[in-house]
Amino acid sequence: MSKKWIICVILCIFLFKAMPVNAHKLLIDHIEPGVLHVIYEDGSHSTRTIVTAYDADRNEIRSGTLDENGYFYYDAEEAAFFVADDGIGHRTEWRVDEEVAINGDPHRWVTTGIVVTVLIAIAVFFSRRSKKQNGM
Repeated sequence: MSKKWIICVILCIFLFKAMPVNAHKLLIDHIEPGVLHVIYEDGSHSTRTIVTAYDADRNEIRSGTLDENGYFYYDAEEAAFFVADDGIGHRTEWRVDEEVAINGDPHRWVTTGIVVTVLIAIAVFFSRRSKKQNGM
C-alpha cells in the first residue's frame, strides 16, 4: 500500500464526518416538580424505559418504568438526580438544577476512537509488512 493511499484514507476519515442522527436520542423533560416526561427526540416514548431517582448523595430512592404516556412520577422533595435507560442503548441523565437533560453516554465516542485507532494500526502494520516483503 502506497503512502498516497494511506494519506487518502486518513483524509477521508477526517473530511467525511458522519452526520449525527438524533431521531432516537433519549431526553428527560421536567414537566413540574414530581413529574418527568421521558421521550425520544422524535417525540415517541418507550414503556420499557426504567427511570431511577437518586437523592443528593446519589442514594437510590425510587426506580420504575414510565406510564403509558411516557411520564415518571417521583417525590420532588427527595429526588435530585435521575437516570433514564431504555435497555437498548439509549441512556440519559438529568439533575434537578439543569434545564433539560440531553446528556448521553460518552462511552460510544471512546469505543469509536479505539476501533478507528485499531483499524489504522492494522493498516500501518500490513503496509510496512508489504514493503519489507517487496524489499523496499
